[in-house]
Amino acid sequence: MRKLTPEGCQARRQRLIEAVDVDLFVIVNPRHIFYFTGLFVTPLLLSAWGLSALLIERKSGRTILLMHEMVGGQAHDAYVDEVELYRWYNGGEGTLATPDLFGAGVAAIGGRIKAAGARIIGYESGWLPLGLPVDNGVDVNSTLINLRRSKQADELDLIREAVRVNEAGHRAARAAIQPGASELDVFNAFHSAANLALGEAVHLMGDFVSGARALQGGGLPTDRRMSAGEVMIVDAFPIVNGYRPDFTATTAVTPDVTDNQRRLDRALHDALAAGEALLKPGTPARDVYAAVRARLDDHGFAEHFPHHAGHGLGLGHPESPFFVPSSDQVLQLGDVVTLEPGAYGDDFGARIEHNYLIAEDGYERLSNHETALIP
Repeated sequence: MRKLTPEGCQARRQRLIEAVDVDLFVIVNPRHIFYFTGLFVTPLLLSAWGLSALLIERKSGRTILLMHEMVGGQAHDAYVDEVELYRWYNGGEGTLATPDLFGAGVAAIGGRIKAAGARIIGYESGWLPLGLPVDNGVDVNSTLINLRRSKQADELDLIREAVRVNEAGHRAARAAIQPGASELDVFNAFHSAANLALGEAVHLMGDFVSGARALQGGGLPTDRRMSAGEVMIVDAFPIVNGYRPDFTATTAVTPDVTDNQRRLDRALHDALAAGEALLKPGTPARDVYAAVRARLDDHGFAEHFPHHAGHGLGLGHPESPFFVPSSDQVLQLGDVVTLEPGAYGDDFGARIEHNYLIAEDGYERLSNHETALIP
């Protein structure tokens, strides 16, 4: 797999150190451990289960990664100064130190916190386990959310790779959408193509719905088989090298779709273009939403548009910024975002979506899959 770079990880740690005045950072969220060390433990591996922590000493910048021994082979690939593997179980004969994996992790992390003698701890609210010796702490969640918005070069390399893999899946899915095929057939075609494009197993999530299910917007694939005149929505957001692409197409099973369905296809593409026109640093996120909704209203579909007009992307999704009416966020240089207009009614349902990088002079569209209703 492709990885983040040591230079990028070091730069992100330095940005955190400069942003928050604490003695020691205790990072437990696996996404943030990856963000600062380059260590991605795919959720497809058994060793992904367990408690890990990254300690960053603010004054010296020294980094210590603590993980259980079952993931030891991967842990040593992290860009850190020291790796400590705490005993639990490694699958070998006579190696069970304790059945309590998380208890062992708390003990190991707590021991290193005490040894550091830190007065003030920087922690992630909602992630710091009970039982750690932390009496005086500062929540760094909001800082991390802001740091993650501005993507660095090594992150963009991984995001572009993720987009490429997702495009391969979309091409295969579109070819598989035909009368008699099931939603699972399309999902399997997408997944196979994505795996082959990456060269390893992809953790695939998304909406794969057809017929009456497409009129509701989304859901997991089933064995439902498609018929002439229907459409299928494919909204895929796999995890690829730790990052998420997220884009959507709605495809007609056969060209004989309803007039409303054809009108909606034109409306969605017009709404997408309206949102694109505002993608630049300094634009309020709510203005992007308003532009997308106004164009859908021009076509008579605004009252059938029930969700956001897009959102941020990166280590997860949805994440900042959020294109909703109540948002007070503003687009920033380095944001990676989606636009996804959609509408759903009694005899129509569709959604399209592209991914974008916010650049100095506007935007770069990252995804280039086919979104036309009828190929």
